[in-house]
Amino acid sequence: MTVGLVVEIAVNLVQQLLFIGFLYLFFDKGDNRVKNIAAFTATVLILFTMENYFTFNEMTFNHLDSIVIVVVMLIYSLAFLKGKLYLRIIMPLIDFGLNMIIAYTAIYLMSWITGKTLEESLAFSTSFRYLYLCVVYITYAFLLWLILRIRKKNITLSNWYDIFAFIVIPVLCMLAMYADVILYQIVNFDSRILLLIIINLFVLVVVSVLVWFLLIRISNDNQVKTDLLLSRQREELYRESAISTGEQISQISEIKHDMRNNLKSIYRLIENNQYAEAKRLCIDCTESIEKVYTPINTDNPTLNAILNVEIEKALKNGISFFYTVTDSLRFVSSTDVVSIIGNLCDNAIEYLLGVDQSRRKMSLEITVRNDYRIIMCRNTILSSVLSVNPDMKTTKKDAALHGKGLSILRGIADKYNGTIGYKEDDNNIEVTLVIKENK
Repeated sequence: MTVGLVVEIAVNLVQQLLFIGFLYLFFDKGDNRVKNIAAFTATVLILFTMENYFTFNEMTFNHLDSIVIVVVMLIYSLAFLKGKLYLRIIMPLIDFGLNMIIAYTAIYLMSWITGKTLEESLAFSTSFRYLYLCVVYITYAFLLWLILRIRKKNITLSNWYDIFAFIVIPVLCMLAMYADVILYQIVNFDSRILLLIIINLFVLVVVSVLVWFLLIRISNDNQVKTDLLLSRQREELYRESAISTGEQISQISEIKHDMRNNLKSIYRLIENNQYAEAKRLCIDCTESIEKVYTPINTDNPTLNAILNVEIEKALKNGISFFYTVTDSLRFVSSTDVVSIIGNLCDNAIEYLLGVDQSRRKMSLEITVRNDYRIIMCRNTILSSVLSVNPDMKTTKKDAALHGKGLSILRGIADKYNGTIGYKEDDNNIEVTLVIKENK
């Protein structure tokens, strides 16, 4: 009796912690940490007290406990959490409903396979209830954790082995756990196999947790490699920007020197009434100035630096580079600006180096449409790229440290609630990144 009482109280506490803990982690909170923790604790204690009361006292109204739980969860979500209003209304219902779906699905599944109702099984074995509760709450916790990870964008299932490791293996382990509970029913709750079932349940849980842990570590390692790549990219940007700045200073010095001499010559020609020669010299000076590359100058120093480097790089390789900049991407972090422009342009330049110089053309457009920024890079191609590589995956041998440009761009698109798309037409390929400014 004492063991049963402790188990029921423990189950009630775990249930409320999962209900409210999920909402606490899913939504943003206010800046007052003490207030946030106090509201969370108070809500859990209120639900815990009510659930214990309903557990040990007969209810006069069916499902009264469910109604109370949902109402309290809604009040907590609307009063103490931050986020879109419709989500703060919907997520408590999804949170509670998911638990009910898992619980009742498990009951019907077991009854359908064994022909025994839950009431019949509980009448023969209390241990069966404990096993049933374990697998139900493990399943519930896994699904809540999965939702949270996807919400925070901590999961990148870009490869089939990621999907297998993160979803398939845990799902198989859970199916095995349910099979253990059903097996315990089929053998009429034979106590001789109970210990084996408990051991098997424990092993399955450990395997699932280890798989998740290892996948997270692998994901972190990949992030470190990506950060290293970005660091190298920024280092190269600074180096090339410094070189470009030095060259610009040298060119400007030469122009000043030439312009001083040309102005003196023009002045002398005008004094001697040689207006035709003076006009011709003015035209020559204008052409000389137009040949000199004028750096881009927006109100975003990082955008200026990376654009000037990429344009200079293209010109040195005989690539005609056309650009339109109507927004300076001030809301985007400096690192992301470098990644966006650097990866788009570098991919285009790298491809064009294998094209005949007469056909080396590329363009970059940064435009605005409402709260969205559209960054489009376009370059000529010899043959269809998308027909051979529709997902634009890297074909380089060292894919761990090279060819990660487009995967980085996909991550940035997700970060700014945007998209990335590819299109081909008229022997050109176009990569478009759309990102949103959250005001």
